[in-house]
Amino acid sequence: MSLIDHKKEKIEDKEFSEDVSEENYSRKDISRVFAVGKTFTKVNFSQSNLSSCYFRNCRFIKCNFTGTAFKDSYLKGSSFPESSLKYTTFSGSQLDETILDNSLPAEENLARDFVRNLRVNFTQVGNYEAVNKAASIEVKLTGIHLHKAAYSREAYYRGKEKYKGLGRVKAVLSHAKWKFLDLLWGNGESLFKIFMSSLAFIILVASIIFMTSSTSFSDTAISVFYNFWGVKSDLDIARPYIVLLTVIRLLFFSLFVSVLVKRLAKR
Repeated sequence: MSLIDHKKEKIEDKEFSEDVSEENYSRKDISRVFAVGKTFTKVNFSQSNLSSCYFRNCRFIKCNFTGTAFKDSYLKGSSFPESSLKYTTFSGSQLDETILDNSLPAEENLARDFVRNLRVNFTQVGNYEAVNKAASIEVKLTGIHLHKAAYSREAYYRGKEKYKGLGRVKAVLSHAKWKFLDLLWGNGESLFKIFMSSLAFIILVASIIFMTSSTSFSDTAISVFYNFWGVKSDLDIARPYIVLLTVIRLLFFSLFVSVLVKRLAKR
């Protein structure tokens, strides 16, 4: 194996005093560089390391940040319209959560990894609203990626060895698991889905009991609802159903508390 030098030129303690267009800053170690309100157009920052930099209210238009690493930098008010942020990472950096809405890579697997990194970064800087937002987007992107890995005819998925044969079967099972958990509780991100899935369970149990009893469906459903919450009803329900309702109530309660803690507590 042969190795070649891969040293990065250092750029330190500088300020951008004017707008920048079509410059090449790729494969650079950029430290303590300063810019406020400047516009960067078609600038190449690929595979560069930017540490302790300050870019406030800047616009990076059609810039290349492929493989760029931001560390301990300030980017509040800055935006990245039409810029490439594939394999870009942020660590301990301050930036607006709007990057989650406007700057994700087009490929869902790269977008998922990008959002996951942003979630960790937002945790590091204490922006917990952005953490929750990133977690929700990450869950959705994971579902899209698993669905495509299992069922898509796109060349990217059907041509890769890891998604052929048993790999595709694993992808199908992974997507089925993700879908079940998504319906159950939004993969840990949705109080509304917990409510809806618990309601669906109550209707399912009420339907089963109704088919073996002479009571009207409405009376049966009301009795099941009361028993689900541990309140005794006028209609006698078989003990196995009461035990089942109790177990499921505890399960849904634990899911509810888990989501509530993640939503309200610091991650």
